[in-house]
Parts: sequence; C-alpha cells; structure tokens
Amino acid sequence: MNGMFLLVWDLGAVAVQWQHELKAHLKKKFHCVFEGIARAGEQRPLNEIYTELFITERGSGEVNKEHEVRLIEKASRKTANEETPIRCEDIFKPGQDKPIRTIMTTGVAGIGKTLLTHKFTLDWAEGKANQDIDFAFLLTFRELNLLKGKEFSLLELLHQFSVETKESGIYRYDHDQVVFILDGLDECRLPLDFQNNPIWTDVTEPTSVDVLLTNIIRGVLLPSARIWVTTRPAAANQIPAECVDMVTEVRGFTDPQKEEYFRKRFREGTMATTIISHVKKSRSLHIMCHIPVFCWITATVLVDFFKTSQRGEEVPKTVTQMYSHFLRVLSIQGDRKYHGRADTDPLWSSESREIIVSLGKLAFNQLEKGQLIFYEADLAECDIDIRAASVYSGVFTQIFKEECGLHQDRMFCFVHLSIQEFLAALYVFLSYINTGVNLLSEEHPTSREAELLPLYQNAVDKALQSENGHLDLFLRFLLGLSLETNQMLLQGLLGPRGSKLPGNLTKKDPPGQTGRRSQINNQIVHYIKEKIGGDLSQEKSINLFHCLNELNDSSLVEEIQQYLSSGSLSTESLSSAQWSALVFIVLTSEEQLDVFYLKKYSASDEGLLGLLPLVKASKTSLLNSCHLSKRCCKALASVLSSNSSSLRELDLSTNDLRDSGVKLLSAGLGSPHCTLETLRSVLLSANSYTTRFGFRRLLPTAPWFENHT
Repeated sequence: MNGMFLLVWDLGAVAVQWQHELKAHLKKKFHCVFEGIARAGEQRPLNEIYTELFITERGSGEVNKEHEVRLIEKASRKTANEETPIRCEDIFKPGQDKPIRTIMTTGVAGIGKTLLTHKFTLDWAEGKANQDIDFAFLLTFRELNLLKGKEFSLLELLHQFSVETKESGIYRYDHDQVVFILDGLDECRLPLDFQNNPIWTDVTEPTSVDVLLTNIIRGVLLPSARIWVTTRPAAANQIPAECVDMVTEVRGFTDPQKEEYFRKRFREGTMATTIISHVKKSRSLHIMCHIPVFCWITATVLVDFFKTSQRGEEVPKTVTQMYSHFLRVLSIQGDRKYHGRADTDPLWSSESREIIVSLGKLAFNQLEKGQLIFYEADLAECDIDIRAASVYSGVFTQIFKEECGLHQDRMFCFVHLSIQEFLAALYVFLSYINTGVNLLSEEHPTSREAELLPLYQNAVDKALQSENGHLDLFLRFLLGLSLETNQMLLQGLLGPRGSKLPGNLTKKDPPGQTGRRSQINNQIVHYIKEKIGGDLSQEKSINLFHCLNELNDSSLVEEIQQYLSSGSLSTESLSSAQWSALVFIVLTSEEQLDVFYLKKYSASDEGLLGLLPLVKASKTSLLNSCHLSKRCCKALASVLSSNSSSLRELDLSTNDLRDSGVKLLSAGLGSPHCTLETLRSVLLSANSYTTRFGFRRLLPTAPWFENHT
C-alpha cells in the first residue's frame, strides 16, 4: 500500500512539474499581442486591450453555412438579449445535461476567434480560469500544415508545440484532464480523411499528423481529452457532424462592445467619441465594425484623418474609401518609420509601388484558390523577395505579416482577409489600367476603354456565381475603385507616373460634361439593378445593394424610402428590384426585426413572396388575415426547413391554405432544421376534415401546434 502511494505521488509530482513549465511557456507566448502587424505594430498586454466578444450557442453539430457577408449583416442586427451569451472562460460549460467533449466555434474572418483562444489559454496559464484542466495545448492548423508528410507520435507532436517542456522528457497525459485547442480549421492543408484513416490508439507510436488529428477528434486517441476547434463557417464540414457535441458562433462586437473597443484604444475620450459618432452615421461602416479587426483599421484611418485632413475633405464613409485611406496612411507611416520619409516626398515610393503590385498579384491568385495562408513557394510565384521587401517597403511590413512556425518554418498572411480582398481588387484594376488586360475574362481585350465596362460586369457575374460569397467584398472594392474620389486617394499609384489613364480616370471631367467615367458608372449601376431584379438569393441581393452604395447610387433605396415615409407604398406595382430594395431597407435598418407584420406592407401572396427574407430573419411573423393561399406554402416551407432561419413563432390564422397547401407546409414543419416553437392557424375549409385538422393529422406529435377553430 505504501509503495502504491509513493508511485502515485511520484506521478503527481511529474505532472505538476510539466504543468508549471507549460504554463510558464504559454504566459510568455500570449502575454502580449500586436494589433495588426507582428513586427511593425504596437505590442500591448492582451488583458489590457481584450474586449469581450459576443459568443452564442448554436446546438449540436449544426453549422451556419450562410455567406460570410450575410452572417456579418445578420449578426449586426442581433442583440445580446436575444440569446444567452457564452463567456470565453465558460466555453466548455454551456449548461448542457450531458458532458461536452468536442466544441466547434465558427465565425467569419477577423471576428476574433484566434484572439479568443489566446485569451482562454492565457487565463488558464495565469490561474484565472478553468483550473480543473491539467494541460491545455493550442495547436494552429497553419503550423500543423508544416508537418504534412512527417510522422510523429502524439507525445512527440505535443512537445513540438511546447519547446520549453521538450527537454524534460516524455509525459503521457493518460490520466489528466487535457484540452486540445485546434485553431483555424479553414487554413488546414491536411486531408483530414475521417472515412479512410486507420484507428490509432497508442500515444507513443508515430504516424502522420493527419491520422493523429482525426483520431483525437473522433475520441479514439486520448478519449478523455476535450477538443475545441475554431473555423470559418465554410470549412466547418471538414469534421463530421457526429464528431461535434456543440457548435458555438462568435458574433463579434455588439454595439456597446464596439464603443468599448474605441474607448480602450483611445484613452483621450474626445477622439474616441468623434470616431464612434462618425461610425454610427455610416451604416456600412457600423456593420463592418462588428468585426474587431475592422475596428482596428477604422481607428488607424480616422485618427490620422481627423488629425491631418484639410478643411472640406470628405470623411471616409464607404469600405473602399476606408481601405484606400488605410493603404495611403500605412504607406506614409511605414516610409517615415523605415526610411525617414519627409512630408514633401512623393506619396508612393518606388519600393511601395512595386511591392503593392506584387502583393496584389499574390492576393488575387490566392483569393481565387480560397487560400488565406501562404508559404515561401507561393510568394516566389509572384516574384516577391521577402528579405528585400521587408527592408525597403514600409507598406509590406504594415499589411503583410510573417510568422515562424515549428522549426522556424515561415508562413505568411495578410493582416486580415479584407485587406487581401482589397489588394486583389486593386491588382485587377491596376492590371487593366497598365496593360488593358481583363483578368476576370479569358477573352483578349480590344481596347482599354472598351474593356472597362466588361471588367465590372465580369466581376459582378463571378461574385454571383460564388457559392460561399468569397468574392463579395472583392466586388465591392473593385466597383468602389471606379469612383474619382478613391482614385484621387491612390493617385500616383494608379498607372506609370505621368501616364494618361483610360477614360481620364484621375482627372476631373469638365463642367457640364458627363464624361466617359460617368457613362460607365451609369451602365454598371444599371447592370447591377437588373441583377437585383432577377432571381437572386437574399444575401446576394444585399451584397449588390452594398455595391451600389460603393458606387454612390442609392436611387432604388431612396424610392422605397420616399414611398414608406409618404405612406403611399403600393406593393401591387413594385418591380422585383423594388421588392429587394424594401427587404434591404428593413434588414439593414438599426431597428431589430423581432416581429414582422405582413399587413403593414401587403396582405397578399405577392407581398409574402416578395418579403419572404423578412419572415426568415424575424423571430415572430404575423401573417394572419392576409388572404394567403396554397400558392405561398412551398416558399414558407423552404423558410421553415432552413438551418439559418430565425423564425420561432408563425401566425397563419384566418388564411385558406387548403389541403394541398397544408401538405406543402408540413414538409417544412417536419424538417429536422425547423426551429418553430409556436404555430397558429385557423383552417377555413369547413367541409374538409383534412384541412381542418391537417396539421394535427400530418404531424400529430408537433409540440408547437395551436389549432384555433
């Protein structure tokens, strides 16, 4: 008995030693963070700048696969009161009856997923939270990618990620509470073949990293361990749903958290107040500031603008203006810091111009492939000399960051995906200006001016064809670059110095003349409005309205707003584009769409079909006494069966849906994705037993049914 006691005591002492060394390593690694740029940015304590993010629970194995731009729009309308938020330290304590082993946290690029994992790890290492955990390992997929083709045991793999503990020998972790944090599944370049990978149970035997990861996630290897995976929504399906116990979603900043961020960043209250006030005036900026990284970009631009702008200069209010200013500010600051640039020097140094084009080429090529992380071979394809660029170009060090992975292998990425999208759009625009080549079309150009409109049209078409919306922001930026205001900001960068650009792109049109630029802009606006009037999904239509905003055209929206304010909205005569404009106005307004009243707009089948996205976005839809027929039931069923619907209560009372309508609607009600909690209906066909009791007969166990006869 004494010998057994001594054996347990010895193992405990080893565990304590390992834990102490691991915590010391993690505190050193995550104590400070850089805002924006790892080398050129300002290093600040993580606990000092961290602003709580809004995280919500989504359920078991269910991932929201909507377009990222749509997710940002949707999240910006949510309030923390609608759903129970989960704090960072409580990520494994979502209040479920059963224990949670594997959690997947989704969120759009730049929403704060990685910083969240750093905060969780640092709090554990500092003894502030989750002290029931014995060991926490934060493994990033961008570093795991570097081990592709190599073999390790699980123990060897863990010691690759904690160099300080490697010298102390091997420890098994068999009887300890271990958490594996796998950050950035969307960046994974490993196959993760859950179907064909062999079962692997030995923590000491070497195999491929892919086999280790799939067996850890399955719960075969170290089954007592807990797993936390972070990813962008589009990549979530790389892990089978049955392997995930809980899905949470990072929604970014709520409105109060946006203000908290700016007040933490600017201790001097006047600047914070000025920036907050401006952001609130622009709906586009206010929505984008839901993303923490965009708050950093906004702060960088506006603090410089308010300190240095000339009287009468327009404050940036669109995303293209913001990013054009951002590139301009970083060019000035970078050259001043690294090369002692004087304010009288040319704005764009030759080094900056050259590297921006090269980075733009990299951004565009990799955006088409859906890649966010690059390696040296990717840079070499775009003729980027890493050492020379980092020495001679301040812009390079400001917008492009290098990270050393395991064994000092080098990885690269843009500070944020949106910067990659902006530079990709700028590169496509520059390629057209400098060479006349339309990179979005396989056809050979005839003339530079003739190709300008097709360039924009090709971009619109490509963005609409994208299933995951990966070209949506790229399209906004490319169209925004067609405006003179943005071209003037980038003057000296667009085209060789002194060259005449097509359509007088950087020169103001003479008074009284429309000019070629205005003609082209009018044509692309018309083209976009035609697309909006077509058969588009809700999220694609919304992005096209944002594109019109980048082009300074709000005519469609203003038409509907005038109708609404005058009370003379006649939905019978609305075109498809005007219906879409009405949906856009409601969905992007600052008011929360908790309850949707169809009668407020149009009590008819046509009104419901035109405003169906509002039913999907609302928590309660009151469609009672709206003269609805079976014609609308199939469309309603599609809303009910959608895993991205917010609908919880539906009132269909006093509508004659008939037997066939009930059957169509029941298909949606019976869907496993249906989240409806209450359905009210008065069935008017008194002679039809099926219609009167249709829902009860077709779905006899439905808990949400309320039959009013």
